[in-house]
Amino acid sequence: MKKILIAFITLFTIQFGFAQASAEAKTYVKNMGIKEQLEDTKKEILPGILEKNVPDFNKEFDGVVADFILGLENLTNETFTTEDLKKFNKSIAESAEPELMNPKDPANFENKINSLQENLGLSLQGILIKYADPAFLQEMEQE
Repeated sequence: MKKILIAFITLFTIQFGFAQASAEAKTYVKNMGIKEQLEDTKKEILPGILEKNVPDFNKEFDGVVADFILGLENLTNETFTTEDLKKFNKSIAESAEPELMNPKDPANFENKINSLQENLGLSLQGILIKYADPAFLQEMEQE
């Protein structure tokens, strides 16, 4: 049993290490303000969520956002060089014009970012359908 536990911990540690984005990639994603944009979206949606469902909605929404941000950080880490990320982050910190960055593989990057965004949209749509007031959903359909 002890060997299985040690093997599991080792495997988990190895996988966790591979999944970590660099500090530069995390800073880049933070500088893009995506999490704040998603929090604004959450604030717009909350009035349409049934009061009894708000805690569960918040928990699921926050989990989906965290997964999206992690995926974006990892994609950024694999797509751009550390040097480009450092230049970009420095330009933002200095309130200068952001450095233009080119992905290592533009087509692959576009496919992966589209997939991340599509998964985010579908997940958020599912959460909304699950927890929203039916009248709110009907109102949204009419718009």
